[in-house]
Amino acid sequence: KEFIINTFTRLYPTYRTCVSFTFILSIIVNKITGNANSTPFTNYLGNMTMFQYYLRIPNIDGAYWTMIIEMLFYIFIAFVFSIKKLKHIIPIGLILLYLISVQYFLIGKEYWPVYDGFKTILPLLNHFPLFFSGIIFYKLITDSENHFLYYVLLLFSFTLEINIEWESGFVNHPEHRFMTIIYFGLFILFVNKKLGFIVSRPSLFLGKISFALYLIHQYVSTQVVLPFLLDTWHLNFWIAAMIALIVVITLATLITYYIEIPLGKRLNNSLRGVFKLQKRV
Repeated sequence: KEFIINTFTRLYPTYRTCVSFTFILSIIVNKITGNANSTPFTNYLGNMTMFQYYLRIPNIDGAYWTMIIEMLFYIFIAFVFSIKKLKHIIPIGLILLYLISVQYFLIGKEYWPVYDGFKTILPLLNHFPLFFSGIIFYKLITDSENHFLYYVLLLFSFTLEINIEWESGFVNHPEHRFMTIIYFGLFILFVNKKLGFIVSRPSLFLGKISFALYLIHQYVSTQVVLPFLLDTWHLNFWIAAMIALIVVITLATLITYYIEIPLGKRLNNSLRGVFKLQKRV
């Protein structure tokens, strides 16, 4: 119950605020520009569920594509927890990684449509090596033993992730590999307490607003601020980009401090009261 309440109250207040803001903003922008292709209200309602992928409703903002993957992971963890097998999460995850690797490295493209069908139903599959790596990194922090085994599992997960050819409209495969190397490198530094040099007030602040910033940045910057500054004011791209960055950071800050933190806490305590759980201080 605590897991579900904590997950719901951490994600949904911020997410629904960003969906609503973007939907209203898109209506205003379409009115101003005379664009007849307005987002239907049914699309807005579908996006509010965070399960629009299965409703076959397009994302109002492109950044939302990752949310169903995250939700599927939480559902997977909730299921493992409910059957009291969370202590076996490493072998369970390893079995999933093995099945994915068999598809890529042994079976090959002959039976690729079979895997494509599975990953269409469960889009978590193509990204599971990253989630499994997160579990391993957590184990490296909390478990003083078995570090050699954990690093072997990390290597396996990393190798699989950089070889998965997944479709994306944002990065190509070499760029995906490059960014994966950077992320794994940063987390290895972190678990070995070698990343302290990045800790500062600005970095802690950006970490605090990161969820809202992720959800709000794309449509606002690429469809509103940048087109206006570039096409109407004819500013230099980098100046326009800096202004767009300031705008989205400001919006994310407002959402975090006036919605995510206070509303999330109140909603969390309300649900804890309903389910007779100890409230947070």
